[in-house]
Amino acid sequence: MQHTCARYEIFDKSRIAIVIVDSNCAITYANQGAKALLTNQSELGNKLAIQLPAGDKEFFSSSFQAFEEGARPVYYCAITIIDDDCKHYIVYLHPFNMKPSGTEQLPFLSQHDPLTGLPNRMQFIMRLQRHCLSEDCDTSLTAVVFLDLDGFKAINDSLGHEMGDKLLQVVAGRIRNQLRNSDTLTRLSGDEFLMILTGLETRQDAAMVTQRILDDVARPYKIDSTDIYITASAGVTYCKERMNRAEVMIQQADIAMFEAKRAGKNTFQWFDKALNDEVNRALLIRNSVQKGIHRDQFHLVYQPQICLESNTVYGLEALVRWRHPEIEGLSPGEFIPILESSGQIIPLSYWIMRQAFSDWQKLKPLLATGARISVNVSTVHITRTDFIEQLKKVIDDTGIAPSDIKLEITESMMLRNAQAAVSTLDKLTDMGIAIALDDFGTGFSNLRYLTQMPITDVKLDRSFIRKIDTNNANQAIVRGIIGMAHELGLNIVAEGVEVASEKAMVQQLHADVMQGFLEATPMRLEPLIEFLNRR
Repeated sequence: MQHTCARYEIFDKSRIAIVIVDSNCAITYANQGAKALLTNQSELGNKLAIQLPAGDKEFFSSSFQAFEEGARPVYYCAITIIDDDCKHYIVYLHPFNMKPSGTEQLPFLSQHDPLTGLPNRMQFIMRLQRHCLSEDCDTSLTAVVFLDLDGFKAINDSLGHEMGDKLLQVVAGRIRNQLRNSDTLTRLSGDEFLMILTGLETRQDAAMVTQRILDDVARPYKIDSTDIYITASAGVTYCKERMNRAEVMIQQADIAMFEAKRAGKNTFQWFDKALNDEVNRALLIRNSVQKGIHRDQFHLVYQPQICLESNTVYGLEALVRWRHPEIEGLSPGEFIPILESSGQIIPLSYWIMRQAFSDWQKLKPLLATGARISVNVSTVHITRTDFIEQLKKVIDDTGIAPSDIKLEITESMMLRNAQAAVSTLDKLTDMGIAIALDDFGTGFSNLRYLTQMPITDVKLDRSFIRKIDTNNANQAIVRGIIGMAHELGLNIVAEGVEVASEKAMVQQLHADVMQGFLEATPMRLEPLIEFLNRR
């Protein structure tokens, strides 16, 4: 009981009547405002009959059982909070006979997140501004931590929003347990959290707290008998002198968090002024996709894949290019990872598929029977619940046959969400769509997935092909992969073949297909048609 009361000490300062009840509706804490409404201050531990959130508890009765005869009835509002397996509720009380209205009824709710009970953004900024202007900043550090969960959207989409909300509540509880009473925790929106760490002596103090939080968030979760695994990325900044910069600090921490995502996630980064230009560039890229699509800034090029045995065109891979009006020479290697991490890759992927499938109608008559058009799809996209439905719409709109389509997914993306992806891949192959595993060997290759996934092609990364004619180690690796793939009935595509000696070696090692500048560079539609006509 003392532990519970200490943790909710912040409520003592509120003029609103607040009690905390457990899942059995037993009161575990009451602030001074609530005690004034209760006829007996010894009621901690008694039960309160309230309507708890749907699905959690049935309505007990029409009156508060904890109130003795003569007590005043009250309005109430309950908000769920969860600390791992222990569920509690924040209940806000108001006397019936006071006829509350508007903000008088439950002002606490206007200042707090209804899902977690944490202070909202407005309260966070007010507190941060107060700390930044206080004398404490002359003698100690105040740090701001911006935390964002890694892959929360995939969990929300696959397990449902109710499970996602429960996970957010547990995460909030874990973070709160790592903070002191003098610190502030806010749920900003979605899966984003902000923290104020005050009275720090050094940057290392903030680093230690942030790392503890990341470690605690990364511990496995068990919610409603479901095991959930998730990590978080965080950005940290600080002020060491009095200044009016609350919004600036939030922006800096956000920039640093974005850099932590790019660094591999499940880590934190300090804000550095050098990050500004780089992150602003990334934000510009992320925020200009839709405009780029509508203004025809994107176009496709196609690179032929050549069968090493027959020297015929095995298939075509569609590759996207972006003529960005403000960023010269913007490469796919830069903008695609940024769009994948932000979710903006999804509208671009649909545009790519629609354009490639439409162009295919002009290309198919020029190719051998069995050739397919290959399109790259991120696992973030392919595991969305509406992916197949939306893909079918694109297929219907463009008139392409599913048997003419090959979707390429990267090995590294596959390993992040293999179970959900495999289920979708099975449905795609049932439609007649082929699947290729791209960049094989660049991640922590799990050979077990080659037997579980319904793939037809394994694409060897360029790093294995480069100088393969003189690199004995690469030759041994490629020979082993090709032998294994053939045993499983899979085709091997050697990517990045640029010189004749590399082509000769991959032929000697019995690769099936090659792709690279030696035979053909990526081409726009019209030059590609000329290329195919010449063959």
